[in-house]
Amino acid sequence: MDSPISSMPVIQVSFSTLNLEATAAWYREVIGFLPGGAWQGVTGPEAAAFLGFPSCNADLMWLLDSTDLFQLEFFQFSDPASVPGSRRPDDAGWSLVGLYVDDLDAVLARLREAGSQVGPVLGDKPERRVCTRDPEGVWLELRERVPGVSLTRTIREAPVTTAFVRVVVTDLAGAQDFFCDALGLRDTGAVLHTEADEELWGSPATSATSCVLSAEGFHDGPVIELVQYETRVPQPLPEGYRVSDQGILNVAFGSRSPGIYDAVLDRFRASGFQLHAELKVASARGHFAVGAEGLSVEFLTVPDLETEQLLGFGPKGTFPEPH
Repeated sequence: MDSPISSMPVIQVSFSTLNLEATAAWYREVIGFLPGGAWQGVTGPEAAAFLGFPSCNADLMWLLDSTDLFQLEFFQFSDPASVPGSRRPDDAGWSLVGLYVDDLDAVLARLREAGSQVGPVLGDKPERRVCTRDPEGVWLELRERVPGVSLTRTIREAPVTTAFVRVVVTDLAGAQDFFCDALGLRDTGAVLHTEADEELWGSPATSATSCVLSAEGFHDGPVIELVQYETRVPQPLPEGYRVSDQGILNVAFGSRSPGIYDAVLDRFRASGFQLHAELKVASARGHFAVGAEGLSVEFLTVPDLETEQLLGFGPKGTFPEPH
């Protein structure tokens, strides 16, 4: 019998912004995320080594949805300076975040009031879908949450739940090897999009092959959607791209168990991938890394409630200085 595979679910989606305060406020006031905390002045040699930079200086904020041990994380870098840029859902790399919302009509009204771009609404109640862009140009897909359906990781009342993160690749088999062999994720067998769904972001219908991945026991999200277009070559990341540049920065996989965290890191190293320096804050430990197709990923363990709150996974707290 095969031994069980240790894996960690998605616990964070990170963004690099040009206007931290305005973007975080938009996610709170328009979409419905809850405040989770902030850290002013992410700097020093330990933080820089963790991020993979010679030096760094950034501020950040965290926002929460209904999900246990999950957050959105927003950076604003002054060192290195962020390069402005906008990505599309059919471009290579982390390209779109999917959200369930309780009241799609209310969110659409707030989007229009805020002057946000709104695409065509596809489907019928209670399964309508629509795309929009946040103030930084990041694409979001909003999906109606079916009434009465409770997700595995739901722990708090919030009108929004992060459902998936889309990543477009040029070699689906190689990307599957990375996410499944090196990270321990499993194919759920689900399908999130068909070629007709390209209309959501204003592209012509185009055939693609995809798979939906999750950690064992976390199949209802947030999940990873891997996509390879069959007839279209996706726009690659710009030459010289850094994670400090505007847009989706990376996705973090994490656990409250340091043992599972260490097992995933061991498998990741054994697969031939390199980790940046580990950062420790209170009882938490984390690594940044670059995986298949240049994708930035993060690994994190947060073993106790007090540290969860310090790291913005709870509804209060400000991050302490790293040590």
